[in-house]
Amino acid sequence: MKHKQRWLIVLAILLSVGLIALKLTVPFAYAMADLNPQAVDYVIEIQRVGEIEPSECAARYLYFNTDYHRETPKRIRVSAKKLSETQVRIALFDPSCQDDSVHSSVDRIHLQRNGDGKWVPILHEWSHTGRGKFGWTTEPTN
Repeated sequence: MKHKQRWLIVLAILLSVGLIALKLTVPFAYAMADLNPQAVDYVIEIQRVGEIEPSECAARYLYFNTDYHRETPKRIRVSAKKLSETQVRIALFDPSCQDDSVHSSVDRIHLQRNGDGKWVPILHEWSHTGRGKFGWTTEPTN
């Protein structure tokens, strides 16, 4: 019986450590951000010269009128998930934000092809880690 109790305690400890590790490495929740109409218009406009990859559209939308407006820093990791034939979700992970209170961030930009075949941002979600918070959060950081 004691042997079984020890295994249960060890299992509970390992499960707790695993959950803490997940909280530190994976966002469990995302908050929705308002879409920036000027950035949406810009993304549509830059597609007039030719087709642009969805990941590039998402980056140009997210970094519209910032220091990264024209080129995404190499430290930012981009991944894509096809949701349907006309929708895709692009995740942009910044492991070391240049911000006083935010350490890492993930922005997810949902894009949809319009009638002209252009990718249009339709949803922006975000989560971050930062000073004064444990793990990933959608709460303000200090």
